[in-house]
Amino acid sequence: MTLKISDNDNTIKNEILDGQFSNNMSDHILYLPSFIDKDICKGVINSLDNLDRDDSAPYTDGLLNDDADTYFDPDIKCIDKVRDKIFIDGLKEYASKVRSFNWSYYDTKSFHCSEMIIRRYNKGSEFKYHHDDIIGEIFPHWFLRRQNILTCNFYFSDAKDYEGGDLKFTCSDKKYHTSMGDIIIFPSNWMFYHEVQKITKGKRYSGTIWLYYGSSKRMPNAKSKDW
Repeated sequence: MTLKISDNDNTIKNEILDGQFSNNMSDHILYLPSFIDKDICKGVINSLDNLDRDDSAPYTDGLLNDDADTYFDPDIKCIDKVRDKIFIDGLKEYASKVRSFNWSYYDTKSFHCSEMIIRRYNKGSEFKYHHDDIIGEIFPHWFLRRQNILTCNFYFSDAKDYEGGDLKFTCSDKKYHTSMGDIIIFPSNWMFYHEVQKITKGKRYSGTIWLYYGSSKRMPNAKSKDW
């Protein structure tokens, strides 16, 4: 029998409810409201209507349901502006507020910003508890020379455009119902299990990049022959 990542989901939820899965690390989670220009956010949302979905993300099997639409590193002009602002300004903000951030990674030839994943969470969408450094174990041919250090989620939807869809961490009592232009930066490791709770109304547009240490080789998308 093949063990899926999602097999542990109920166990984690039960431990959280019983107070047995608690390690308060909320000071390592940086929330920056209105960090990205709203015109850029609107441009990204409008551009997705002309792009094909990418259904080639098996590491989300059992975690992200089929009600969400995924776009891997989409060809949108303004995306590079988002990536650069996060990698430069966002990282500086994080390092200034989170003393434990390891600056030995920063400003070296081996510290990079990853490809971008954008998701449209439709009604019924949810992303169950997971952490963002597991994919190296599932795709060693990609990530043997990568180590995700920080995750950055960014949000294109206005908070009034959807209900549900809060970002929840196991290591914090806070829930984040984000709005257009907000970003959240946090460590990618197993101590920061998180979920996107079920969307009950509207649509939630968000994206993710990882700040990682290792090879600069870019990952292919689903249409590439190198996939």
